[in-house]
Amino acid sequence: MYLIAEIGINHDGDLAKAKEMISAAARSGASAVKFQYRNLDRAYYGEPTEIGDEILIDEIRKTFLPPESLLELSSQAQALGLDAGISFFDHADADDFGASLEQFDFFKVPSAELTNAALVAFLGGLSKPLYLSTGAHAEPDIEAAFSALSEFDWTPLHCISNYPTSLENARLGQIAHLRQRWGRPVGYSSHDDHWEVCLLALQQGATTIERHLTFDRSGPGLDHSSSSTPDEFQKIRSFADALPLIVAGDGPRAANQGELMNRQNLGRCFYAAKPLSAGETLDTRDLVYRAPNTGFDRNQIAAYLGRPLRVDVVEGDALCPSDFDAAAPLEDWHLDRAKDLKLALPVRLHDLGLMARQFPIGAYEFHLSYKEVLSTPDAGNADPNCSYSVHLPDYVNSMQLMDPFAKDICQREASKSVLDKTVDFALALSDRTGVETPIVGSFSAVPVDSEGGLEKFYDSHAELVRSYSERGALIAPQWLPPIAWYFGGSVALKAMNNVVDAKHLVKRDMPVCLDVCHLLLGRNMFGFDLAEIVDMLLPQVRHVHLADALGTDGEGMQFGDGDPGNNDIIRDALALPGLKVIEVWQGHLDRGAGFREAIRRLTEL
Repeated sequence: MYLIAEIGINHDGDLAKAKEMISAAARSGASAVKFQYRNLDRAYYGEPTEIGDEILIDEIRKTFLPPESLLELSSQAQALGLDAGISFFDHADADDFGASLEQFDFFKVPSAELTNAALVAFLGGLSKPLYLSTGAHAEPDIEAAFSALSEFDWTPLHCISNYPTSLENARLGQIAHLRQRWGRPVGYSSHDDHWEVCLLALQQGATTIERHLTFDRSGPGLDHSSSSTPDEFQKIRSFADALPLIVAGDGPRAANQGELMNRQNLGRCFYAAKPLSAGETLDTRDLVYRAPNTGFDRNQIAAYLGRPLRVDVVEGDALCPSDFDAAAPLEDWHLDRAKDLKLALPVRLHDLGLMARQFPIGAYEFHLSYKEVLSTPDAGNADPNCSYSVHLPDYVNSMQLMDPFAKDICQREASKSVLDKTVDFALALSDRTGVETPIVGSFSAVPVDSEGGLEKFYDSHAELVRSYSERGALIAPQWLPPIAWYFGGSVALKAMNNVVDAKHLVKRDMPVCLDVCHLLLGRNMFGFDLAEIVDMLLPQVRHVHLADALGTDGEGMQFGDGDPGNNDIIRDALALPGLKVIEVWQGHLDRGAGFREAIRRLTEL
């Protein structure tokens, strides 16, 4: 969506204020800024006698900026990556800019001049995009004006010329009408009292939104009340970017990763209320129904009632398929191949021994909770003949994420404490094994209250990584998904998942944990070229996480169950040096059924 921030007359004739507005527009996600120009000598004939005209001419005179100022502002906008456009009310006014008129990226015919055939023809003939507002005109005038435009690059903008426009007068059905009549993209020039009407225009198919920008909607002046603040512009941009996902879902329902987490945490399953022996027949009197849901729920248990158990079940175990049906074991060659590929499995402190016996592949990644870290984990139980990595906790308490640079002092200090103790644990593992123990961290909190937030984010984290490397610790920030599932909710992430982030990482020579699943989700969300971003990141990769991906939020999929074609990047990732940790969602449940299948599929890929 092309978002035009109309500077208009809200700068109050103050060049410095206009420059501040342009900077704010850039920070708020605008695609372009647009100015207005009227030559004061040609604006009105003599002194106006009507009350409304008296008010307007006073405002125009007070807010006038000459051509040289507008050209300076357009240069500033373009330096910030914005397009710069301008509205003219008369052909002769455009002549005031001479050859410098070429500096503007697009032109606009305001509603009041839609039927000014000379102005329209002149601006359309400049071979730049032309926008035309329909406000204050009836269908015959619009028909006549647009019928003469077929040869130009032009976009009609539905517009209601009320300042402000009430909810009842928006008439957004005109967007579809214009699109059907003229067979081209249609935009919306908004003067609404409520900025949210722009969201409805987007849902109606508007491809361009033009809206006035202001720092104060209650400020003196004619346009402030029908304008939006930078914060509101940012909201329009956020909704516009997310619109395809917001309205997606016209197909079979699939649960996203956050929903699966919540279904597990909030749902219930059947647990053994007492020890059960192999050969015993399952009876509901021997079971309790409790959270979390890590085994059979009420629908699934029915098929197993009355069936004999295949194995002994410990009191408190969740009942699952492997208690009844034997899974095909991994053959020795699967395990040998897994070792050759340096595949690793995530483990918790309490199940390292069990996982190592089930899957003797010699490489494991500790996924620690903040409570485990703060209790000072002991590396003494680690097999010195194995390789390890450590995943920093995502949380530092029950309510806050890991963020060593948080404004909240408690969050910042808790993050530092968790980070320090995790590094101590990783260094102890390295001493025990004689092999470097990478530390993977999910860092995603970008400061948004200051200019250059992303630069600040990468500068501070590069320094953090460097400071710990001086202690001998390798911290590899993880490539992140476009949507994270923190606290069971979905959160759009603004760092470590797009092309600009790869450039920042390369610029600062930062080590990276390449999460292939997250990379695929990001490609599906942002549309970047996968090969390009992988080539950029390869020199930075120190560690790898592996899982398949589906769409933009299907995270942790079993290999082969994701989008078609994903096997290519997964196969390439298997050739990378270093550990490759299998991160199939809940692969450890049901006696490691998901991990067993993942190893089988990867070694046969």
